[in-house]
Amino acid sequence: MNNLDLLKKQHEEVFILIHTIHQLTERGPEENAKEIALQINALSGKLKMHLMSEDKFLYPSLVQNTNPNIRNIANAFQQEMGSLAEAFLIFSRKYNIPSKIVENKIVFLTESKKMFRQIEERMKKEDVKLYPLLQ
Repeated sequence: MNNLDLLKKQHEEVFILIHTIHQLTERGPEENAKEIALQINALSGKLKMHLMSEDKFLYPSLVQNTNPNIRNIANAFQQEMGSLAEAFLIFSRKYNIPSKIVENKIVFLTESKKMFRQIEERMKKEDVKLYPLLQ
C-alpha cells in the first residue's frame, strides 16, 4: 500500500467512526454515552495517526514541489488543518468520558454535529483537491 492509499484508507476509517458516533447519538446520547466516548477516543487516535502521516509523507513532498500552485495549495491546506486539529483536540477532551456527554447533552449534540461536519468537509476537500496532486 502506498502513502496515498494509506491516507485514503484513513479517511474511510474516520468517516466510519463519525457515522458510528452519529448513529449512537441519534439513538440517545445518554443511553449510549459510554460507547460514544469510546468512539470519540478512537476517532481522536485515528486523526492523530492521519495527521502524522500527512505531516511525514504528504506535505513535505507538496511544499517542495517545483509548481508554485501546488506549493500554495499545500501550504493553505496545512495551515487550515492546524486550526481544525486544535478544535478537535478541544472537542475530544471535552467529551472523552461518558459523564461529560451526559452532563452537557444539548451542547454536545450541537458541537458534535458542527465538528464532524467540519472534519468530513475537510477530508472530502483533500480527496478532491489535494490528493489528486500526488497522482
